[in-house]
Amino acid sequence: MPKVERSASLREVAALADVSIQTVSNVLNAPHIVKSKTREKVLWAINDLEYIPNLSARRLRSKKSSSIAVRLDPNFSEGQDSKGLAPGFIQDEFVYCLVEAANTRGIKVIAYTVANGDSELSKLKTFINSRDVDGIILTATREKDERLEFLEASNSPFLSFGRPWGAAGMFSTSNPWIDIDGRSGTAAATQMFWDSNKRTIGFIGWENQQPKDGVARSTGEDRYLGWFEKLRELSGKSRSDISLATFGGESIESGRRAARELLHAAPELDAVVCVSDTLALGCLLEFQKKGLNHILVSGFDNSPVSKEFGFSSLDQNLSEVAESALKVLMGATGFQIRKVDFSAEHTNAHILLEPKLIVR
Repeated sequence: MPKVERSASLREVAALADVSIQTVSNVLNAPHIVKSKTREKVLWAINDLEYIPNLSARRLRSKKSSSIAVRLDPNFSEGQDSKGLAPGFIQDEFVYCLVEAANTRGIKVIAYTVANGDSELSKLKTFINSRDVDGIILTATREKDERLEFLEASNSPFLSFGRPWGAAGMFSTSNPWIDIDGRSGTAAATQMFWDSNKRTIGFIGWENQQPKDGVARSTGEDRYLGWFEKLRELSGKSRSDISLATFGGESIESGRRAARELLHAAPELDAVVCVSDTLALGCLLEFQKKGLNHILVSGFDNSPVSKEFGFSSLDQNLSEVAESALKVLMGATGFQIRKVDFSAEHTNAHILLEPKLIVR
C-alpha cells in the first residue's frame, strides 16, 4: 500500500518553535497579541513543517462559519450603469481575487445578489441573524447608508470597498474601509500627457459628479480633482480652464458626445483623461472618426477594452485590494474574521491604494 503522509501537529509546531501550544494557537487566531519575534518563530515553524490548520475542528469549537459575504453587483463601480463596459469585469476580477486570497486562510466567500426592488439590508440581516457568515464586505457605500448603520449596531465584522463618501463622520473614521486613490491615478495620467508635450488636456467625468467646493464626495469627483489639481499645478494658472471638462452618463455614446463638446470648447485639444474605460473608448472612437488620431486618451480600470483598443488606463490592483481587505478583517496571518479594534495603536483599517498607470 502507498504510504500516507501525516501532516504535522500543533504540538510539533510548538516544539520546533520552542513555544507553548497556546502561543501557536494565538498566532493562528489572534496574531496581534503575540510579540513580533515570537510570531516570526512560529510562522517559520509552520512553513518548515508545512503545517495545515484543522479548519473543520476550529469551526466546531468556535461555532463560526469561516465565511465572508460580498455582493455581486453589475453596477460595481460608482457612476457606472448597465451600458458601461467595465463593471462586470471589475466585479468578476475582484471576487476572483477575494476567493483566491481567502482560500489560503481557509475562508469561504459567499457571493450574494439583490434583485430589483429587494432590500440589501434585509439580506444582510438574514446573514447576521442566522450566523451564516462571519463578516461582510460592502461595496458602493453612500451617504446615510443604512447598511453601515445596521452592521455597526449589530457589532458585526465588516469592511467597505470604497470610502463612505459623504457619510456621517463616525463611519469614515471608526469603520474599516479600503479604497483606490482615484485622485492620484488621474493626476498621474495628466502628468503622463504633459510629459508627452500635450498642453490642452481635457477631462470626461460622470454626470452630477463635479465637486462644487474642491471637496470630493464621490469616486467621480475624486478622479476629477486629480486631473484638475495636477493640470493647475503644471500649467501654472490659478485654475485650469473649466471648459476642458465635461460630464455625462456611462456609455460609449456619452463618451462620443463628450468628445464633441470638448472639441467645440477647445479645438486645440490634444489629450483627454477619462473617468472610465467606457467613456475613453467612446472618446477615442469619435476622434478616430474625425481623423484626429493625434489626440491621446486615457481611461480607468485597465479593462480588456483598453488593451484591445490600445489606450492607457489605470489598473485598480484588485489582488492587492483583496489581500488588504483580509488583513484588515483577519490580521496579517490570522485565520478568523474579527471586528476591528480601533482602540489598538497598530490598527490600520483605512487603506488607500494607488492605482497603477498602464501606458500604451
